[in-house]
Amino acid sequence: MGYAVLMVTVLRIHGLRVVIYANDHDPAHVHVFRDGEAKINLIGRGGLPELVWAEGMSRGEIDEALARGAAARRTEPRATAARYDRRAGRVIVELSNGCTFAFPARLAQGLERATDEQLAEVEVLGTGTGLHWEALDADLSVPGLLAGLFGTRAFMARQAGRATSPAKAAAARANGARGGRPRKSA
Repeated sequence: MGYAVLMVTVLRIHGLRVVIYANDHDPAHVHVFRDGEAKINLIGRGGLPELVWAEGMSRGEIDEALARGAAARRTEPRATAARYDRRAGRVIVELSNGCTFAFPARLAQGLERATDEQLAEVEVLGTGTGLHWEALDADLSVPGLLAGLFGTRAFMARQAGRATSPAKAAAARANGARGGRPRKSA
């Protein structure tokens, strides 16, 4: 009897689709699809991505993809270190461009109910594109955090719907006492 293979798309860029296979083997690598497929080790000789094999993709397409990755590593801010500040309740991220970024830990998906001890176990992933909490099985994208995205689209939508204020709470109580929300007038 066969088994299902879970393939997760982690990036779509410039007509390329980058995927990982769940429970795949070492070393860490991705598969890149366009008209064909290429397998690229994430950390090859010299710590840089390295082509393992390619089928149905030209050497030019592969070189272009590797060059785009190299350019991104040079120009995009990456995390070089991260820590949790218990007093402020924030995760502090040191970036490769010399800047420091901080965000309220419990606003992020997967960290909402975490203890201070769990939050203190933050790790920088790979080349600095992500943050990871092993005990929480939580991962956050550094570029996403810098863009103000603290989780998936559905998570962010749920957070937006939770906006409350004392005035909103008072209006809801008053409406409830009168039998509900007033009807809209035409």
